[in-house]
Amino acid sequence: MANGRRDRFLKMAVESIRRSIEAKDALCRDGTPTILAMAELLVEAFRGRHRLFLFGNGGSAADAQHLAAEFVNRFRMERPALPAVALTVDTSALTSIANDFHFEDVFVRQLEALGQAGDVAMGISTSGKSVNVVKALRWARQHGLLTLGLAGAAESEMDIYCDINLKVSADSTARIQECHITAGHVLCEIVEEMLFGKAEE
Repeated sequence: MANGRRDRFLKMAVESIRRSIEAKDALCRDGTPTILAMAELLVEAFRGRHRLFLFGNGGSAADAQHLAAEFVNRFRMERPALPAVALTVDTSALTSIANDFHFEDVFVRQLEALGQAGDVAMGISTSGKSVNVVKALRWARQHGLLTLGLAGAAESEMDIYCDINLKVSADSTARIQECHITAGHVLCEIVEEMLFGKAEE
């Protein structure tokens, strides 16, 4: 590769990482109280033997199943499993609902089958406007589930239907997604510590 092209790609890499750092700096400055509030809500739900349902599209679907696995298995400490379910992984359910009804129903239909009052529904959408995510959150709110959101900075219906909505200030989908998974990891860590950490002396 010619040196000029190599230098251009190196600058591109540095700029992308710098923008990610800037977005996470903003998350650290403005978002940590929201993450803590989410953790407190989740801890109360888990203590009450309720479940967490996570859902989103594309990269957010991957984040949903990633975080569900962290709760079910473990994040940092050896501890009992926590009941978290990603509504993005059952291909038979997803495709049958999309085929027989509409794609906007793929999450709400599963919540209708599995969700109960006191459970927690977490919708993930970088735009905050994913129709299937908003529809599921609306149903959850109407049926006594607690609702959490991971979104971008734009105003959206997620602001209406989420009890707590973490909004990431960033100018690209990639940077928002990077903050979402960072926030999710922090959330897992705090929930573990609240539920299973050693009591303060």
